[in-house]
Amino acid sequence: MKNGGFNKIGKLLMKISPMKIIIIDDVKSYFNENMLSIASANGNISFERYYKCDGILLKNLIENPRDILIIDIKGTVTEDIGKDGFNVASHVFNNTNTFVATTSAHKFHLKNRENYGDYIISERLMTPVDFCEELNIMIEKYLKQKTKIYQKVIYKLGKYFFKYGLNKP
Repeated sequence: MKNGGFNKIGKLLMKISPMKIIIIDDVKSYFNENMLSIASANGNISFERYYKCDGILLKNLIENPRDILIIDIKGTVTEDIGKDGFNVASHVFNNTNTFVATTSAHKFHLKNRENYGDYIISERLMTPVDFCEELNIMIEKYLKQKTKIYQKVIYKLGKYFFKYGLNKP
């Protein structure tokens, strides 16, 4: 487990400040209140739930980035900002450090679309327990992604001190 210590620090920091997750899905039965309340009880997580993404929400996503964005591909975007959820996912992915997860009731929409985010939720019909497990996987990937920069800095500092600090008498 390479990132064990960093993931533990990340989870500790999550207890101080809740992880912010925004869900944009036009179908109310997916990611329903029951699922979100059970997932919130599972950890220090705050959810925002929207059914459509318009220009105001997209601007807010860029100016106030959340930790994780879960977006449905079809039926969630107004025409003024794009054709489908891939446009929003791509824009948020390229302009923020938000972890972007895409999903669709039609799995064929998700094929060959890895470049639109960090994660694909392929199964939409989930129980609250399944959603919590999927969310835990996303959080683990998010924490690994966030801690990579710190690992690189620590590695370079260690390499520098080893090269210049230990070899000199």
